[in-house]
Amino acid sequence: MSIAIETFPVMPTRPCSFCLSLQGGSVFADFDTDDTGTVSIRRISFDGYGCCHVKSATRMSSNDSRLLLDAIARSEVESVQVEEVLRRYFRESKDMIWSDALAEHDLL
Repeated sequence: MSIAIETFPVMPTRPCSFCLSLQGGSVFADFDTDDTGTVSIRRISFDGYGCCHVKSATRMSSNDSRLLLDAIARSEVESVQVEEVLRRYFRESKDMIWSDALAEHDLL
């Protein structure tokens, strides 16, 4: 199953650099970027699990960060490349994010 990806407006109650709605709105992932443009997850909420606040997130590689941020800027997030970046990042971060929720929502 592929990942359904949409950008989602940043909410004042959940400050972050950008938010993605995944799997038809059953997952919301809030990401931050640092001064160098490197992406890391801040929090992720899953239907059926709740909200996982990530204390010390794995940083996405600079190449993957650039690809993701460029896709968001172009409003072209539903692509194989973005899906591969997100799956790779979620696999690398599964010890900090609920791995059972990631698996159930087909994000690994």
